Amino acid sequence: MKQENNSNSDSSTGKARKIGMLTDVGQVRTIDEDSILAADLSFGVNSESSNFLLLAVADGMGGHAKGEEASKIALNAIAKTVIPDLLNDTPFTTLLEQGIQNANQNILDYTTKNPDASGMGTTSVCTVVKNDQIHLANVGDSRAYLVSNDEIRRITKDHSYVQALVDEGEITEEQSREHPRKNEITRAVGIMPSVEVDTMKLTLGSDESLLLCCDGVIAHLSDEDIHKIINDSADPQSACQKIVDTANERGGSDNISLIILSAGEPDTEENESDDSPTVITS
Repeated sequence: MKQENNSNSDSSTGKARKIGMLTDVGQVRTIDEDSILAADLSFGVNSESSNFLLLAVADGMGGHAKGEEASKIALNAIAKTVIPDLLNDTPFTTLLEQGIQNANQNILDYTTKNPDASGMGTTSVCTVVKNDQIHLANVGDSRAYLVSNDEIRRITKDHSYVQALVDEGEITEEQSREHPRKNEITRAVGIMPSVEVDTMKLTLGSDESLLLCCDGVIAHLSDEDIHKIINDSADPQSACQKIVDTANERGGSDNISLIILSAGEPDTEENESDDSPTVITS
């Protein structure tokens, strides 16, 4: 995917967005191997204010030793790489990619020191949001979607065995959901000495929400299910809870983790006094 340079300048849209986030162990597994991060970052330098969001979901590899440790290491590495350089001229996608590469090395270092954890790894989908610009990086089968009133659109491509079959025209997207090898991923963080990272930059419309999620969501909810829940919910935290509840009601076969950045709303006093989880200005 093509990487584009970012502009670090502020251009207030007068819209307020809210964050919802939730992780749940599900109904089958005993350990939650997922980690999620939502950091609302504000800087004041040289009499100028800058606001950023760093959002990330990491799905520790199920069936491998210490998957929960791998996802935690990944998010720590991404945060430590990205946050200190947000005010520099480095493109945000470059920072995110370097964060994932650092996470890859940190996980390998951990397994060298802890041989019993050999084979652990994680997916990662992460983004820096500034104003209405999304700067995104992903590895594995954790996904990012844009959700508007009219449609839901996946903006990442899974790095998985079944996605390759879909790309080759051998199976359909619907068939991929039930394929016996649907859980096999072809890229992961922390398995090989280096990892290829997909990056992109795109604009988030004022009527669009951003969803980051792991495959524990996708296993039990169709895109249409997710679209309806997000649009019908009063706020993104309620939408997260409904999505998790629905996944659990349908079997909860894996850990369930997601972050929703809501569509923009008028930045009024009424919204500023709202009790919803997090309010940020985009």
